Order: sequence, then structure tokens, then C-alpha cells
Amino acid sequence: MKILEIHADDFAISPHASQDILACLRAGRLDGISVLTNMSCYEECVRKYQQERDGWPRQPLLTVHLNFMEGHCLADPAEVPHLVDKEGYFKISWGTLFLWNYSPKKFRTIKKELKAEIKAQTERFLEAFGRDTELRFDGHQHTQMIPLVYQALLEVIVEQRYATGYIRITREPVGPYLWDAGLWKTYRPVNWVKNILLNFYAPGMEKALRKNRPFWQQENRPMYLWGVVMSGHMDVGRVRRLLTGMRAQAARKGRYLEILFHPGTVLKSELGKEFCNEGANPFHISEGRWEEYETVMSLGDGRAENG
Repeated sequence: MKILEIHADDFAISPHASQDILACLRAGRLDGISVLTNMSCYEECVRKYQQERDGWPRQPLLTVHLNFMEGHCLADPAEVPHLVDKEGYFKISWGTLFLWNYSPKKFRTIKKELKAEIKAQTERFLEAFGRDTELRFDGHQHTQMIPLVYQALLEVIVEQRYATGYIRITREPVGPYLWDAGLWKTYRPVNWVKNILLNFYAPGMEKALRKNRPFWQQENRPMYLWGVVMSGHMDVGRVRRLLTGMRAQAARKGRYLEILFHPGTVLKSELGKEFCNEGANPFHISEGRWEEYETVMSLGDGRAENG
């Protein structure tokens, strides 16, 4: 059983960030990438991807990176009025979706709007990469973990009969972090909060995927995602130090391990109107993204293998 996937999020978030990810692909360092379909550079980035891919050491798995946090909606703005401003740019946050998830008055309305946008983003992905492509889904800023969002996604998959082989469940093992006491002070407290919240939602999402799996969708493999507690700072030293423990934990539980990186850096000059979630911008342009690029490029001897 394949137990390790080295994965990069945020392809097509900006031209410079995408060039960084393309460099990782040229070097054969990535097993998969998540693609944002609703940013202005999307067509340019896809064109460069398609021009180069035949020369790469391995072809990456492609995932639709559902995005409700930034960029312009792809659905008709009139279909998603709660999600976007008058110009069609997203105006909500993770916290907004979280609160709507617990609002009986808004849940059904927002789910309908999310479904329209999920379909639009998926269709644009299929137009570029082929309608026979087996779909994989995850969410920008892990929004797919909120029940409101994953229920909308599952309904779209069923209604559109999308051949779906994978949906990311952000369930991060805690044990390897706790076993290495020397690293405890290096983790940001806010990321522990994210870890706890996303792990809280994970069992419910796993149950929903098992219950609602349509006959044309493959069984979603049990998985762990490594990259929440260290998000933005998946540096070489700590990744190598924790890698053995993370892999062992996944193997013991019979789970697939996806290691998540953000190796593409957005330039300050690229932060236009579409980067409407201003709270995320420091992360997009941070030195931590270059740090993660260097880590990905260093993992040539620790990549995916069977066992």
C-alpha cells in the first residue's frame, strides 16, 4: 500500500508561486498538486503546466482546490450573493462558513450557493484537464472539513456523477509531535487550535463519505494529513526529524499519509484585488513558503514508496 504522498497546495494562486511549484515538478519532487481554478492567472498557469508535463520524471495527481476565500466566483454572482461582493469577489472567511454551519436559517441557502460554485470550479478544471480525469477534491484553507461544505460537495458529486477517487480529510496525527519533546516550543499555539478543530470534524466527514459514496466513486482511502501544526513552516530539520514517526503512525493505523507543503511564494506585487482575504496575505508572501520549497526539493530520498 502506498503510504506517502508529497503534495503542494495553491498551484495557480499567482504566476510566481506557480513557477516555484513547476520547479518542484521538474525535479520530480511532488506526487500531487492542488489547483485553484478561480484566480486570474489560472489559464496561464495551466498552459505552462501542459507545455512542460511530458518532460517531468513523474506525473502528479491533480486535485481541485475548492476556493471560497479568495478570487472571483466562477458561478453567476447572482447565484452566490452571500459569498461574494458586488464585483463577484469572495467576501467570506473560514469563520463565516463555520457560523453558517450552525445556523438553521442559513444552512440550506448557503449550501445551495456553495453547490453552484463547487460545480463551476470543477467544470473549469475538467475543461482544462479533460472530462475523463478522475477527480480529487480538497479545500483552500481546509474549508472542505466544515460539514456545510462537505455536504454541498458530496451532493454535487452525486448529482453531476463526477468520477471521484479522493476527497482530502484533514486528520493530522498528534502522537509524533508529542513524542519529540525537544520540538514542543517550536509549534505555534494557533496551529494547535486548528489541529484540534479539524480533527474534531474528521470522524464525521469520514462517516459521511462512507455513507454517501456513490457507485461510480472509488472508496476514499483512510488517510492522515501532515501539515497543520507546522503549517507555513514545514522546514527541512523538523520534517526529517518527524518523518519516521509520522510514517510509522500512518502504517500502524493502515492510513495513507499526505504531507502538505506550500512551496510557492506569492510576490507582493501580485497581491491585487482578487487577494480579498487580506488576513491570509502575510502567509502567501512569507519566507516560510520559500522554506517549504527548499524542504520539498530536499526530499528526493524520502519520497513516496510502497510498504
